[in-house]
Amino acid sequence: MQTALVLGGSVAGMIAARVLADHADQVWIVEPDLLADAPVIRRGAPHGSQAHTLLGRGRTVIDRLLPGVVRQMVREGGQLVGSGPGGAQWFLDGRPKVPVRGGSVVSVSRPFLEWHIRRRVLALPNVALVGGTAVGLTATAGRVDGALVRPPGGTDAQRHGAQLVVDATGRSSRLADWLGRLGYPAPDKRRMALDLGYATCLFHREPGQRLAGHVAVYSVHTPSRARNGPSSMTPVEGDRWLTLVSGYGDRRPGRDLGEFLARCRSNPATPLRMLPDACEPASEVYVHRFPDSVRREFDRLDRFPAGLVAVGDAVASFNPTYGQGISVAALQAVALAEWLAEPGAVDGPAHAYFRRVRAVVDDAWDFSAAQDRYLPHVTAARPFGWRLRRGLAEAVQHATVTDEVVHRAFLEVVNLAAGPARLRRPDILWRVGAAALRRP
Repeated sequence: MQTALVLGGSVAGMIAARVLADHADQVWIVEPDLLADAPVIRRGAPHGSQAHTLLGRGRTVIDRLLPGVVRQMVREGGQLVGSGPGGAQWFLDGRPKVPVRGGSVVSVSRPFLEWHIRRRVLALPNVALVGGTAVGLTATAGRVDGALVRPPGGTDAQRHGAQLVVDATGRSSRLADWLGRLGYPAPDKRRMALDLGYATCLFHREPGQRLAGHVAVYSVHTPSRARNGPSSMTPVEGDRWLTLVSGYGDRRPGRDLGEFLARCRSNPATPLRMLPDACEPASEVYVHRFPDSVRREFDRLDRFPAGLVAVGDAVASFNPTYGQGISVAALQAVALAEWLAEPGAVDGPAHAYFRRVRAVVDDAWDFSAAQDRYLPHVTAARPFGWRLRRGLAEAVQHATVTDEVVHRAFLEVVNLAAGPARLRRPDILWRVGAAALRRP
């Protein structure tokens, strides 16, 4: 290709641009926010102040596309947290889970993560930014050949031509409307209503500080007991704890610091209860609302123009408490690279790309939507045998408290290192049953 155009400078957009740099003479990233050479919260990322962790497949793929970027983040303040004793600790309904030895996560703030990825991608000689907002597509003879971009402060959109346009504009993507203007059908949209709200606050942290012996804490509940959502406390750059609390419906947290501290003090996980008295707040309380998980099924469209694909939340946006968004975006970048490697891929509609993306989205959706369906307030249609499935899901959760093998398998599924079928293997089910017999 001579030119590729990426609409959106998010993590998904930047990783897609990195892949396109191997296949196009010039890659332009269209982004309305002023992307400073510093880790700052973007206006276009309303959840940018919330907790993010680079883990699992996402970390592996990003480090392969941008060699050494993870090591650089750790060197410049990111926290490498081990999963063994004294590192990251999971709690289920206040009970500590058995530690899983041998793994690690990189704990950073979202602005810090975006900044490091952005620096590396924009340092490529054939990648550059275009300031502005994408407001439509242009097409000729059955293929998209560019995008209409409104410059900052301007009213008239300008056309930017390209052989391939990538929609990375996130959950609020208007691609369905743009396709309609060109005479193409919109993809079907599936939703899982959640009414989730979460709040994040930073706390000062002494170098090397641990609470109750732990450096990172993830406190979750079995679905049938989940009046509140998950909570977490992770170390990030700048000697700070990044602490999150969440809830559903009328249990959504607000901006009041006193309420935030009260939620920490009432958490069943001991380190979170200790935090308000051990450390001083280092920021205001940031809140964000996540009404539903959404996926757009591009792979089911019979008619679709050539020269166009979508990535990231423009394809699927999941319950953020599972931390799968960045990993899914990274695996979609892998699918994009594989598709572009096929001879003549961009000459026709990207059906083969979207089939690859469906496999990625299915694994994340099947896990997160299945877990969410068991929440008491969720009114989604129940599949056949859902009570049995819920019982099995909760039995797996309880087994992670005492069985390291089950806990490891569970984390592999969460981190997209394995599909949900991993938890239904006979050896895992046998261990789940044995753990249930031991459980008081």
